[in-house]
Amino acid sequence: MNVERLMTKDPVSVTIPNTRGEVLQLLVKNKKTGLPVVNGNNEVVGVITRKHIFDKPDEEQLALLMDTEPPMVSPTTKVSKAAQILSEKDTYRLPVVKNGQLVGIITPTDLLKVVVERKIEKPIEELLYHNCVPISRNTTLKAAARIIKVSKVYCLPVLDNEGIICGLMTDRDLYKLSYVDEKLDLTELGISNDEDEWNWEGLRNVMPLYFEANKVELPDAMVGEVMTGQMDTVYRKTPAWEAATMMLKNDYGQLPVRDDDDSLISLVYDLDIIRVLAD
Repeated sequence: MNVERLMTKDPVSVTIPNTRGEVLQLLVKNKKTGLPVVNGNNEVVGVITRKHIFDKPDEEQLALLMDTEPPMVSPTTKVSKAAQILSEKDTYRLPVVKNGQLVGIITPTDLLKVVVERKIEKPIEELLYHNCVPISRNTTLKAAARIIKVSKVYCLPVLDNEGIICGLMTDRDLYKLSYVDEKLDLTELGISNDEDEWNWEGLRNVMPLYFEANKVELPDAMVGEVMTGQMDTVYRKTPAWEAATMMLKNDYGQLPVRDDDDSLISLVYDLDIIRVLAD
């Protein structure tokens, strides 16, 4: 199977030259965490993600923020090769290029569909490649933000007082609308204050940058107050295709993995699961 069958055609992109503000506006408006960068001829010259922006919070020019050597594939690239590149590069988007032009993009979500279609039985316990950083439900939001910043792990399983998993905390969960709507002038993001409310969903993708710049102060609240409390889980012997099905159905990027006694083992990510296609 080739990438062309699965890719999103004519994806949202940003044209160079451009500024951080314009990139942020596109990310927020389209609820994306990254975009391919093209020149005036629609040729891919880079990829920009929110992580690139977080790493250089004082840089304004897109050319100095983006990854100038992103991995790319063609429409005829095999799905197995695309899965290998995404997993090994730990990236969530692969520009698809034909005759030098951007024609599509392929993501882990696209490849999860192949795992399900092929009913791949490999157990989840053989697909745990990412670090897992649990925290307590009594951790303050300010401490959780620092843990995410230092560990570079953006989803943390939350444990109760007995050490049992009771939720998940992502960097996006830190920033609820009620925390920021009176503290941040959206014009600082290049977004007018009269934008539709759904844009707040995209805004949460870029809020950590403004926390680091001290433009937004997190409240004195605990992780347990804002975490995602209800979630699906998988067991160590769960086959890859069942976990992939769960991710696709619920739009999850990761799932907690439990042992036979229900204790937390780790998190399994979509990037972990699609590795089975590269085997």
